[in-house]
Amino acid sequence: ESIAAGNLTERVPGENQKTEVGRLARTLNVMLTRIEAAFSARLASERRLRASEARLRRFVADASHELRTPIAAISAYAELFGRGASEQKEDLERLMGGIRTETTRMEHLVADLLLLARLDEGRPMEQRSVDLVALCAEAVHTAATVGPDWPVTFHASTPIEVMGDATSLRQVVDNLLGNVRAHTPPGTEAQVTVEPEGDGAVVTVADNGPG
Repeated sequence: ESIAAGNLTERVPGENQKTEVGRLARTLNVMLTRIEAAFSARLASERRLRASEARLRRFVADASHELRTPIAAISAYAELFGRGASEQKEDLERLMGGIRTETTRMEHLVADLLLLARLDEGRPMEQRSVDLVALCAEAVHTAATVGPDWPVTFHASTPIEVMGDATSLRQVVDNLLGNVRAHTPPGTEAQVTVEPEGDGAVVTVADNGPG
């Protein structure tokens, strides 16, 4: 009755007896051990499946959030193009360069989704040399294009290269600048600075909005 109630750690007593009842108890206990192991494996598999589904949901939500910035940037570039920016060669080159940059970022995000679907693992962080000043300058340029009502200034006293994942670093800066647009009124000014610190660097995103 205890085993039927779900207590799979229970065992039939008397298995050490050298009798027919003892042999039957040993046989039942071997069977119970195997059933317990099978249930434990099933529970572990279910936990892994739930964790996998949770990771997938989180990643899809994150990727959807991350895609908003490049999509908004491309939309803004297209709007500028429609307003006549294509008539000036310098403006056209800037627009096309921005569109290519944002398209590349979208391709990385889509590749992440495909990799997750295939391997149920996130894309490992790359460790390569990243021009942090150029990366932040691109993020500032995109932010100024997407949200012209939130002026952004950029300052870097010296070129800085770090080892890291360029795509992930760019996502961090974009998210912080996106928070300025999402949580402060139009006209709020933001400042992005990049300064060396020891063997690394510090990127600061600040604004003069409320809070």
